[in-house]
Amino acid sequence: MKPDIQPGEAAADCAFPYGLGGAGVHELAEAGFGDFPALTGFALAALRDAGRPGACLWIRQAALAREHGRLSGRGLAAFGVDPGRVVLVEAKARMEALRAAEEACRATGLAAVVAELDDMDFTASRRLGLACAASRTPLVLMFPHTRSGATAAQGRWRVTARPAAPDRHDARAPGRPAWRALLEKSRLQPGLAGRSFDVEFDDETPCLRLVSGLAARPSAPQPRRVGGTTTGLPWRNAG
Repeated sequence: MKPDIQPGEAAADCAFPYGLGGAGVHELAEAGFGDFPALTGFALAALRDAGRPGACLWIRQAALAREHGRLSGRGLAAFGVDPGRVVLVEAKARMEALRAAEEACRATGLAAVVAELDDMDFTASRRLGLACAASRTPLVLMFPHTRSGATAAQGRWRVTARPAAPDRHDARAPGRPAWRALLEKSRLQPGLAGRSFDVEFDDETPCLRLVSGLAARPSAPQPRRVGGTTTGLPWRNAG
């Protein structure tokens, strides 16, 4: 989603995360209740890593927007994503969100499509996969922690936030965004299914990269709950 970064420009140690952000359907799910803001940051990092030109269509199921909050323009900008290139669509129900995602994936010219859904069956994931096949548009599906079952997606990641390593230039400064990502299912890397990875976002490259060990530091304050929504991470506002 960053126009001046082209695919293939990332450093060799940034060859992560096994197809996420590339063409096809990819699932991200909370590791536990309250991880949706971390899930949002991970999705944004993966899409920036892909480096495709064009706008991103972001589809939100209304119930999830009420539960977890909405995208923050200031948060997107702070993360290096131009809010003007993110087109938001809010669907009242799951079927409306799925139809919007399928139609968007059949179109060309989009950098990516993101859809926040409460659940999805195998048939729906198969339809989305077929829609993406012709356009080669990446589709990232975001689910709550209750997501389970079979999928036709390239893979499913369970994501939670991790404490960031200290900034190497200023120990008092906030570190890079970091996550623990479990590769729950994978069609591209089936041998890696079940493995967990510590990942951070390198905003200088930009890319997602594996870290061999995050330096010990006190955990950041946990996001607080306000009116059923999660606050405390910059890329989502309270609903």
